[in-house]
Parts: sequence; C-alpha cells; structure tokens
Amino acid sequence: MIKYLFRHNKDYSRFNIIKKMTENLDFKNDIYILLPFSKNQFFKYFLKKDRIVNDFFISNYDTYVYDRKKITNKNPRAWWKYFQDWFNFRFSKYLLSDTMAHFKYWEELFGKFKGKHLVLPVLADTSIYYPREKEIINNKVKILFYGSFIPLHGIDIILNAFSIMEKEGIEFEANVIGRGQMYNQMKNLFDELNLQNVAMNGELIKEEQLADLIRSSDIVLGVFGNSQKAKSVIPNKVYQATACKKCTVTMESDVLWEFYSKKDLLTCQNNPISLSKTLIDLINDKNKIEEFSQNGYNRFIQIYQETQMRFIDFLKKIDGKIK
Repeated sequence: MIKYLFRHNKDYSRFNIIKKMTENLDFKNDIYILLPFSKNQFFKYFLKKDRIVNDFFISNYDTYVYDRKKITNKNPRAWWKYFQDWFNFRFSKYLLSDTMAHFKYWEELFGKFKGKHLVLPVLADTSIYYPREKEIINNKVKILFYGSFIPLHGIDIILNAFSIMEKEGIEFEANVIGRGQMYNQMKNLFDELNLQNVAMNGELIKEEQLADLIRSSDIVLGVFGNSQKAKSVIPNKVYQATACKKCTVTMESDVLWEFYSKKDLLTCQNNPISLSKTLIDLINDKNKIEEFSQNGYNRFIQIYQETQMRFIDFLKKIDGKIK
C-alpha cells in the first residue's frame, strides 16, 4: 500500500499529481512517499528509510540562501536548512527530483547520492489544466504571466519587454497575476514604465481561476531569472500552459530539452530586448502561436503518460526489494 508522509497535507499540485498517479496501485508491502516541504519527517521515520521514496523536489537551503536571498549562508537558520537538506539527500535510499539538472546541482551542494534516483517532472494536474473544447479568437493577442514574484521569475525583464513593445506600437493585452517577495519593487517599476496595455494589481487567485485565465490567453510566459535554480528547473508554468494547449515562451535553458523539444516551446535570452522580439514575432504570425500551442500540448500528454509508467515501474521495483 502507498502511504504518504508530510508535515501539512497542503492542497499543492505536486502532492495531487503524485497521489493521482498512485491512487489505484496495490503493493504487497507498505511504501511511503515523503512529500516535498516535509523534510523533518525524514528524521521522524528514518528507521523506515528502506521503504521511503523521498520527493526531494526543492532544496530549502538553496531557496532561502541563493534563489530568494532571504538569509545569508552565515545565518544559523541557513546552517539548519543545509543540515536538513544534506541529511535527506545523503541518507535517502530512493529519491525523486524534477529534472536531472536539478539533481546534479544538489549533488554539487550535498555530495554524491548513492541511492536510486528517478526524475519525476513537475507536470500539471490534468483535472484542472486542460484545453478549451473550442478556442475563442481574441481581438488582440493576450499575454499572461503569473507567479509569486520571486527572483526566479525575472519579472523586471517581462515588464521592460512590454514597455519596448508599447513604444513600438505593438497591439497586445497583458496580465501579470500574483504577489510575493518582490511585488512592491516590481509595482514601482510597473508604475515607472507607465504601461498602458498591461494589468498588474497584486491579485491572488485560486488555481481553478488561474487555469481559466490560461485558457483565455494566447501566450503564457515562463521564467526569465538568472539564478542557478532558474537554469536547473522546468517551471510549473511551462507544464500548466502546455497542458492547456497554450503557446509558451520562456528563457532559453538546456534543462528544457530534458522533456520538451524546440518545436514545443519558444525560448529567448533572459533580457527585455530578446523577449520583446520573440513576442512581437508571434503577434505578427498568429499561425506560429497555434503551431506551438498544438505541439506543446501533444508533448505534455506524452510526458505525462511516460512519467506515470516510469514512476509505477520504479515503485514496483522497490516493492520487490522489501523483505
């Protein structure tokens, strides 16, 4: 039987996807899946580590020290977060990561992993993220960005790209949804740029509303940050947008090609000029928007199905090794 270990049973997409993939599985032994953001639970259930699949997913140390820069590596809180991550990473027998690039980065931080490892991509909850039955043609191309306003996102690059587009007289509508660490700073930039075709009000919305917004948009933006994490992950926005059959634009990074191809996603350099040029090219060639929407969706379905099969096989092998 599959059982779950967690600190809080949050309604989080990664939790829900894993649960959905494993809901009908029946094993002769108990197998525990340690959900993300619950690293303290590994200490609590350490004696069961031969039965625990640790969905490491994110390094708390890297997130706070390098990605979001909330604390320095000299802060005692950083030492504790490093120890939690190091202990989880080094002593897990079975580990999940979202990309191979992210896993290799963890090995740089915490040392060589000696257990069994499976890449389980972020994916998207297909009960929430799915295409419209019939697409609606917008008068102006609608562009969407959503997120929690962390450095990974590169929102300053997005806003400056929109400013370039407005100065060149390009017709479009854009919506920037969300609020977080850098919101006030980005709101100041938004006001300074005096953007006329862009809405940004710090709104927080439910996931179902977000999926509806994605479906009503023509182009969905990924991330454009410059951190090591930004170069090591395929953001959930990419999976969610392609699951909704939407043209997706994100920054160029080798990690994308672990699962997608250059026929599925449009990429650009993480600077305003490159992003604005990519968006202008799409606006001027709407057939390209449709082409990338369809290709991205086809690829998402393939990724999801192949991932589920590999994950089930991984769990079956663990079940067979338990004595």
